[in-house]
Amino acid sequence: MTNIERHIADEILRGSGWSPSNLGLRFDRVVVRVFGALRSFVETAAPTGGTILVALSAPIRSPAKTVDDLKQAITALPTSGTAGVGRSLIIQGNRLRMRRIEPLSERFTPFIGFAHNAELDPDPLLDLAEHWLGVPAPAPASQSRRQGS
Repeated sequence: MTNIERHIADEILRGSGWSPSNLGLRFDRVVVRVFGALRSFVETAAPTGGTILVALSAPIRSPAKTVDDLKQAITALPTSGTAGVGRSLIIQGNRLRMRRIEPLSERFTPFIGFAHNAELDPDPLLDLAEHWLGVPAPAPASQSRRQGS
C-alpha cells in the first residue's frame, strides 16, 4: 500500500515553510493502515459532499477499535450546508480533530488524514490542508465557522 497521506502532506507543506517534523506528523505502519481503512470507508460508504479532514494524535494503540470509532464519528458529521464544521473528540485515548470542508480547487480528495505527536496542536496542519484545497480563510473569531461538539 502506498502512503497517500504522506504524499498529500508533502504537497500541502511544499512552500509553506513547515515540515512534517515541525508538525509532528507520523507515518508509521499503524498510521498507514488506519488511514488506509478510513480512506476506503469514506470513498465507498461515508456520506458524500466535501472532504473529510482528520487529525489524530499518536501513537495509535488500538488500531481496529480506533478505525471503528472513527467511522462512526465520520458518519455523524453533518453533510448539508455545514462545510467547515469541526469536531473534537477523544477516541481510544487519542485526541481527534475533524472537519468537513468544501474544496474549491481541482485538488479534491474525499479524505485527508494525519497522525501527529500528541503534544502538538493539529490546527495549523488542518488550516494548511484547507488552504491547499482552496478553501477561503475562516471568518473572524466572532463569526467563526468552526464549532466544537
